Amino acid sequence: MSTESTVSRCPLCGGYKAPGRTTHTVDLGFGIVVVRNVPATVCSQCGEAWIDPRTAEQLESIVEEAYQKHHQVQIVAMG
Repeated sequence: MSTESTVSRCPLCGGYKAPGRTTHTVDLGFGIVVVRNVPATVCSQCGEAWIDPRTAEQLESIVEEAYQKHHQVQIVAMG
């Protein structure tokens, strides 16, 4: 089995992974942060999403800002 075919298959359901977008939601306890339109690799069968490290850092920054500002609800769109 080639590495390329392993990378393109979902380890959860066996579906195919492809570039796409997802929504990332974080419950802060006192509020919620929703980040829409997040670049990700998404399984076409089960919908599971994988986010690359650079995007994860951006998400962490968005969540930290909402936490510091003590927002009850924050909705952001990436890209």
